[in-house]
Order: sequence, then C-alpha cells, then structure tokens
Amino acid sequence: MSLFCKTDNHIHKDDIDMVLFTSSNKVIFKLVNGTSFQGNILIKKNCPLKQNYHKIFFKNDLITNSLIVMRNNGFTTCEWENLTKI
Repeated sequence: MSLFCKTDNHIHKDDIDMVLFTSSNKVIFKLVNGTSFQGNILIKKNCPLKQNYHKIFFKNDLITNSLIVMRNNGFTTCEWENLTKI
C-alpha cells in the first residue's frame, strides 16, 4: 500500500491506521507507515472526543480539513486547522 499525501497535507483514507481526538482540542491521524499528523479542532462539540462508537466519513476519500461524524441524532462536521506532521 502506498502513501498518498499531497504537499497541502491531503491524506488518502486508506493510508490511515487510527484517528484520535484529544481533550486538548487536537485531532491526530496515525498513518500505516508510522507517520502522524496533528490538527487543532475548531469546534470541540462537533468532534467525538470521549465517545468511540461514532462512525466517521471522509469526503472524496481524502482527509483535508474536516470529516463527517454520524451520531444517533444525525450528522455533524468535525473541522480542524493547521494539519501538520508530528
């Protein structure tokens, strides 16, 4: 499996091993090759910080600056900024 990551930090969903949400308003993407990216969450209540049973979806199979979170009461968009390699 090859890593698809453009210079503007667009990551293909197949290259993601794990998505973590921290209590310090960070989202972390751990990739299958061991690389990690971190971003600052813009609206904390829209991201699944404490609950891990939500389903998440990515638009066009790419990770850019948001993802869609499916909850029991509908959908919301979790957005972040400053996605950088850590």
